[in-house]
Amino acid sequence: MNLRVLEVLVAFGCLALFVMLLVMLPGLMAGMEGVAYVVALVAFIAALSIAGYMIDKKVA
Repeated sequence: MNLRVLEVLVAFGCLALFVMLLVMLPGLMAGMEGVAYVVALVAFIAALSIAGYMIDKKVA
């Protein structure tokens, strides 16, 4: 598979994960909505970083 296509697909997948976490986490963490948004952001950054690392590892 083309590397650019794979990167774009991973980016859209991580974006979908981020949006899903932004919608679901504040409801699950009632009373701590601010923390829920930070957790969603950290999970998004971690998922994107791990995916990028795995793609680099696969290509090299």
